[in-house]
Amino acid sequence: MKFILFSLILFTLFVSKINTITITVPPSSKECIFEKIDKRTSVTLLYQVVSGGGMDINPEITGPDGIVIYRRDREKEGKFTFLSRTTGIYKFCFGNEMSHVTSKQVNFDLQFSGGHSNSEIAKKEHLTPLENGVLELQEQLRSILSEQRYLKVREHIHRNTTESTNSRVLWWNFLQTFLLIAISATQIIYVRRIFERRRRI
Repeated sequence: MKFILFSLILFTLFVSKINTITITVPPSSKECIFEKIDKRTSVTLLYQVVSGGGMDINPEITGPDGIVIYRRDREKEGKFTFLSRTTGIYKFCFGNEMSHVTSKQVNFDLQFSGGHSNSEIAKKEHLTPLENGVLELQEQLRSILSEQRYLKVREHIHRNTTESTNSRVLWWNFLQTFLLIAISATQIIYVRRIFERRRRI
Protein backbone atom coordinates (compact mmCIF):
# COMPACT_ATOMS: atom_id res chain seq x y z
CA MET A 1 0.00 0.00 0.00
CA LYS A 2 2.85 2.36 0.88
CA PHE A 3 4.49 1.69 -2.48
CA ILE A 4 1.29 2.48 -4.41
CA LEU A 5 0.82 5.71 -2.46
CA PHE A 6 4.46 6.65 -2.98
CA SER A 7 4.21 5.86 -6.71
CA LEU A 8 1.14 8.07 -7.07
CA ILE A 9 2.90 10.93 -5.28
CA LEU A 10 5.98 10.52 -7.46
CA PHE A 11 3.83 10.37 -10.57
CA THR A 12 2.06 13.64 -9.73
CA LEU A 13 5.36 15.33 -8.87
CA PHE A 14 7.42 14.13 -11.80
CA VAL A 15 4.94 13.59 -14.59
CA SER A 16 5.18 16.02 -17.47
CA LYS A 17 2.31 18.27 -18.27
CA ILE A 18 1.85 17.88 -22.03
CA ASN A 19 -0.16 20.17 -24.27
CA THR A 20 -0.63 19.11 -27.88
CA ILE A 21 -1.84 22.00 -30.00
CA THR A 22 -2.57 22.42 -33.70
CA ILE A 23 -2.77 25.96 -35.05
CA THR A 24 -3.24 27.48 -38.48
CA VAL A 25 -0.96 30.43 -39.23
CA PRO A 26 -2.39 32.72 -41.95
CA PRO A 27 -0.07 34.09 -44.66
CA SER A 28 2.14 37.07 -43.73
CA SER A 29 1.31 36.76 -40.03
CA LYS A 30 2.41 35.30 -36.70
CA GLU A 31 0.42 33.24 -34.17
CA CYS A 32 1.48 33.08 -30.51
CA ILE A 33 0.60 30.97 -27.48
CA PHE A 34 1.19 32.37 -23.99
CA GLU A 35 1.97 30.07 -21.09
CA LYS A 36 2.68 30.85 -17.44
CA ILE A 37 5.71 28.82 -16.37
CA ASP A 38 7.27 28.51 -12.92
CA LYS A 39 10.95 29.06 -12.26
CA ARG A 40 13.27 26.08 -12.89
CA THR A 41 10.77 24.21 -15.03
CA SER A 42 12.14 22.10 -17.86
CA VAL A 43 10.22 23.07 -21.00
CA THR A 44 10.37 21.15 -24.28
CA LEU A 45 8.87 22.45 -27.52
CA LEU A 46 8.32 19.94 -30.33
CA TYR A 47 6.87 21.26 -33.59
CA GLN A 48 6.14 20.12 -37.13
CA VAL A 49 4.55 21.85 -40.09
CA VAL A 50 1.73 19.55 -41.17
CA SER A 51 0.54 21.34 -44.32
CA GLY A 52 0.85 24.49 -46.37
CA GLY A 53 3.20 25.88 -49.00
CA GLY A 54 6.85 24.96 -48.55
CA MET A 55 6.02 23.30 -45.20
CA ASP A 56 8.23 25.77 -43.30
CA ILE A 57 7.68 28.10 -40.34
CA ASN A 58 9.63 30.56 -38.15
CA PRO A 59 9.43 29.34 -34.51
CA GLU A 60 10.31 31.71 -31.66
CA ILE A 61 10.27 31.51 -27.86
CA THR A 62 10.41 34.70 -25.78
CA GLY A 63 10.84 34.89 -22.01
CA PRO A 64 8.95 37.13 -19.55
CA ASP A 65 11.80 39.66 -19.75
CA GLY A 66 11.36 40.01 -23.53
CA ILE A 67 14.61 38.19 -24.35
CA VAL A 68 14.37 35.74 -27.25
CA ILE A 69 15.30 32.28 -25.98
CA TYR A 70 14.99 30.43 -29.29
CA ARG A 71 14.46 31.44 -32.91
CA ARG A 72 14.83 29.61 -36.21
CA ASP A 73 13.92 30.52 -39.78
CA ARG A 74 12.14 28.31 -42.31
CA GLU A 75 12.07 25.16 -40.20
CA LYS A 76 9.90 22.16 -41.12
CA GLU A 77 10.19 20.52 -37.71
CA GLY A 78 12.26 20.79 -34.58
CA LYS A 79 12.75 20.25 -30.88
CA PHE A 80 14.09 22.63 -28.25
CA THR A 81 14.44 22.20 -24.48
CA PHE A 82 15.26 24.91 -21.96
CA LEU A 83 15.12 25.50 -18.21
CA SER A 84 13.02 28.51 -17.22
CA ARG A 85 15.05 31.03 -15.21
CA THR A 86 12.16 33.09 -13.89
CA THR A 87 8.47 32.63 -13.21
CA GLY A 88 6.29 34.44 -15.71
CA ILE A 89 4.51 34.43 -19.05
CA TYR A 90 6.48 32.79 -21.86
CA LYS A 91 5.54 33.39 -25.48
CA PHE A 92 5.69 30.62 -28.10
CA CYS A 93 5.23 32.03 -31.62
CA PHE A 94 5.10 30.62 -35.14
CA GLY A 95 5.64 33.11 -37.96
CA ASN A 96 4.49 32.69 -41.55
CA GLU A 97 5.79 36.07 -42.75
CA MET A 98 7.63 34.54 -45.72
CA SER A 99 4.41 33.28 -47.33
CA HIS A 100 1.98 35.75 -48.89
CA VAL A 101 -0.52 33.19 -50.23
CA THR A 102 -0.71 29.97 -48.22
CA SER A 103 -1.55 29.30 -44.59
CA LYS A 104 0.55 26.84 -42.58
CA GLN A 105 -0.83 24.25 -40.19
CA VAL A 106 1.54 23.58 -37.29
CA ASN A 107 1.27 20.75 -34.79
CA PHE A 108 3.29 21.30 -31.62
CA ASP A 109 3.71 19.95 -28.10
CA LEU A 110 4.68 21.83 -24.98
CA GLN A 111 6.06 19.51 -22.32
CA PHE A 112 6.67 20.72 -18.78
CA SER A 113 8.56 18.82 -16.10
CA GLY A 114 7.45 20.33 -12.76
CA GLY A 115 9.01 23.40 -11.23
CA HIS A 116 11.17 21.35 -8.88
CA SER A 117 14.26 19.39 -9.75
CA ASN A 118 14.49 15.75 -8.69
CA SER A 119 17.23 16.64 -6.19
CA GLU A 120 14.89 19.03 -4.40
CA ILE A 121 12.17 16.39 -4.00
CA ALA A 122 14.30 13.40 -3.10
CA LYS A 123 17.98 12.67 -3.39
CA LYS A 124 18.77 9.58 -5.43
CA GLU A 125 20.64 7.88 -2.61
CA HIS A 126 17.45 8.01 -0.51
CA LEU A 127 15.43 6.17 -3.15
CA THR A 128 15.09 2.40 -3.17
CA PRO A 129 15.89 0.45 -6.35
CA LEU A 130 12.16 -0.04 -6.87
CA GLU A 131 11.53 3.71 -6.62
CA ASN A 132 14.37 4.35 -9.06
CA GLY A 133 12.76 1.83 -11.39
CA VAL A 134 9.48 3.75 -11.21
CA LEU A 135 11.30 6.98 -12.13
CA GLU A 136 13.06 5.30 -15.06
CA LEU A 137 9.78 3.79 -16.24
CA GLN A 138 8.13 7.21 -16.06
CA GLU A 139 10.92 8.72 -18.22
CA GLN A 140 10.49 5.91 -20.76
CA LEU A 141 6.73 6.53 -20.86
CA ARG A 142 7.35 10.20 -21.59
CA SER A 143 9.67 9.24 -24.40
CA ILE A 144 7.13 6.77 -25.85
CA LEU A 145 4.31 9.35 -25.72
CA SER A 146 6.50 11.90 -27.44
CA GLU A 147 7.48 9.39 -30.13
CA GLN A 148 3.84 8.40 -30.69
CA ARG A 149 2.84 12.03 -31.23
CA TYR A 150 5.77 12.51 -33.60
CA LEU A 151 4.80 9.42 -35.63
CA LYS A 152 1.18 10.53 -35.75
CA VAL A 153 2.18 13.89 -37.22
CA ARG A 154 4.57 12.20 -39.69
CA GLU A 155 1.74 9.89 -40.78
CA HIS A 156 -0.49 12.93 -41.32
CA ILE A 157 2.21 14.62 -43.43
CA HIS A 158 2.77 11.48 -45.53
CA ARG A 159 -0.97 11.04 -46.03
CA ASN A 160 -1.25 14.64 -47.26
CA THR A 161 1.69 14.06 -49.62
CA THR A 162 0.13 10.84 -50.96
CA GLU A 163 -3.26 12.49 -51.48
CA SER A 164 -1.61 15.42 -53.25
CA THR A 165 0.38 13.06 -55.50
CA ASN A 166 -2.73 11.00 -56.30
CA SER A 167 -4.62 14.17 -57.18
CA ARG A 168 -1.82 15.33 -59.49
CA VAL A 169 -1.64 11.92 -61.21
CA LEU A 170 -5.42 11.95 -61.69
CA TRP A 171 -5.41 15.43 -63.26
CA TRP A 172 -2.42 14.50 -65.43
CA ASN A 173 -4.34 11.44 -66.70
CA PHE A 174 -7.36 13.62 -67.48
CA LEU A 175 -5.10 16.02 -69.39
CA GLN A 176 -3.47 13.17 -71.33
CA THR A 177 -6.88 11.70 -72.20
CA PHE A 178 -8.15 15.10 -73.36
CA LEU A 179 -5.01 15.68 -75.47
CA LEU A 180 -5.29 12.19 -76.98
CA ILE A 181 -8.94 12.78 -77.94
CA ALA A 182 -8.14 16.25 -79.32
CA ILE A 183 -5.19 14.96 -81.39
CA SER A 184 -7.24 12.00 -82.68
CA ALA A 185 -10.11 14.30 -83.67
CA THR A 186 -7.69 16.68 -85.40
CA GLN A 187 -6.11 13.81 -87.34
CA ILE A 188 -9.53 12.46 -88.41
CA ILE A 189 -10.62 15.91 -89.61
CA TYR A 190 -7.31 16.40 -91.45
CA VAL A 191 -7.50 12.98 -93.19
CA ARG A 192 -11.16 13.61 -94.23
CA ARG A 193 -10.20 16.93 -95.79
CA ILE A 194 -7.40 15.25 -97.76
CA PHE A 195 -9.84 12.64 -99.16
CA GLU A 196 -12.45 15.31 -99.93
CA ARG A 197 -9.88 17.30 -101.93
CA ARG A 198 -8.85 14.19 -103.87
CA ARG A 199 -12.48 13.44 -104.77
CA ARG A 200 -12.93 16.95 -106.11
CA ILE A 201 -9.85 16.55 -108.30
